[in-house]
Amino acid sequence: MNRKIFFIIPAAVLLIAQLAAAAAYVDPRLQNFVRQKGAQKARVVALMKNDGAGLAGPQRYNFRSVHQFLTARAQASWQQVKPVVSSAPNDIAVRSAFWINNSVVADVTPQGLRILSQVPNIEKIYLNGEVQYIRAAPTSGVFPRTNKAAQYPYDLVDIGIDKLMEKRPDLLGDGVRVGLIDTGVDGKHPALAGKVALFYDAKTNQIKEPYDAGSHGTHTAGTIAGGDRQATNIGVAPKAQLVASAALGSYEEMLKAMEFMLDPDKNPSTNDRPRLISNSWNTGGAPDQELFYRAISAWEAAGILPVFSAGNSGPNPKTITRPHEHPGVLAIAATGKDGKVANFSSRGPAEYQGKPVQKPDLSAPGVDIVSTVPGGGLQAMSGTSMACPHAAGVAALIFQANPNLNPAQVREVMMKTLILVDEKGNPAPSQVWNASYGFGRLNALAAIQAVTGMQNLQKGTMAQFQPTAAFQNFVGEMKSLSSQLSRLNFVNTNDLTEKYNTDPRLWLDGSRL
Repeated sequence: MNRKIFFIIPAAVLLIAQLAAAAAYVDPRLQNFVRQKGAQKARVVALMKNDGAGLAGPQRYNFRSVHQFLTARAQASWQQVKPVVSSAPNDIAVRSAFWINNSVVADVTPQGLRILSQVPNIEKIYLNGEVQYIRAAPTSGVFPRTNKAAQYPYDLVDIGIDKLMEKRPDLLGDGVRVGLIDTGVDGKHPALAGKVALFYDAKTNQIKEPYDAGSHGTHTAGTIAGGDRQATNIGVAPKAQLVASAALGSYEEMLKAMEFMLDPDKNPSTNDRPRLISNSWNTGGAPDQELFYRAISAWEAAGILPVFSAGNSGPNPKTITRPHEHPGVLAIAATGKDGKVANFSSRGPAEYQGKPVQKPDLSAPGVDIVSTVPGGGLQAMSGTSMACPHAAGVAALIFQANPNLNPAQVREVMMKTLILVDEKGNPAPSQVWNASYGFGRLNALAAIQAVTGMQNLQKGTMAQFQPTAAFQNFVGEMKSLSSQLSRLNFVNTNDLTEKYNTDPRLWLDGSRL
């Protein structure tokens, strides 16, 4: 008597068998996990293919166009992943999906990780790692709760805010929304009260009353928008409004915050997003930074200027922290009261797509910066975290002076109006990048003068525009903006389908798990 033997094959395995394609790259930090047996789970971020096949290409700085492209691509990608995920509910539990970088966050068992790595539309699988803020360097001390004298502190004098206020006291950041992703913000601080337009808690996925899980975020917020030029004079743009988020936990939380900044009310028809975003955090540990590169590119393409600290890993060369090497980012180094680069400030060059890039872009005050801390007080902190919000504040002033500028133009204004210095911090006759200061030191007064000149140029007059020697040819050069951006090593980040280099030696081969 012949007997027939039947094998029951899981639906997920059948689906995968029907899909012939290379397996995904898997984060080596998951190597020990995948060898385990049982139902224990790890949280991962699965990055889907970075293409736009069949979709209309987005227009740079047209938010509706960029939003439509990103969301349509994410929906199309998910349709290819959904059948496999749905057929393995005990091994794969999806938590979040992000259109900003075309990714999915899931809790997976070792078997679930194997299944997910075989889906053709998934390119890379990252462990849900930690996001860290750029921890403050030692300072000279703690400052009092109020600053009744209200004189200009050294950092605002260094970038020319005192002289700018003599000429344009109306430029305080009015009408400009500045994004801030950090530990949070103490919205009840007297110097910040009423300045937080929106606050998003990435951990709970809620818009709520602002809070600070530490003190870092409140300090950076104060440098951007704190005070009033009278009782407390600490902020570069004290009338700017903050769109802030507490998100310095995991990759998943950071991606939530980054996507929130693109469309806070989840209605692409309303213009509630910030013009720029200040970021003093880094994401080490992963084999590469593609999941964050994509999100940064989406910001810039949608019309948001990304401003980042360079890192506190100096003074050795090639110490720029990740993902600040992205060419669309303004990476800011830190200087002290003497105008010299701080010892802790990360040095360049950095590396992007296997090629050297000129980071930092510029430098700003970052030593003994007095700003707000939770509870109503003021305190001095040091770090490139303190330098970054100075640049963000100046960008806010530029956007107020000319709201029609796009991120590339604001970047160009800031870069071409810097105080020129050599690698030792001494005055330089021409603008040449160096690994410590970038292309020079931040100059708010010159930047606003240049923007005013641009406005006058558009009106057909050069009245009231008196360029200094440092940027006497600037207005004429703006006519050839694309060539200038190329010379400054800027790339067109509107290419939302950029193909990223992947070094297989840094990854696990998903087909061998």
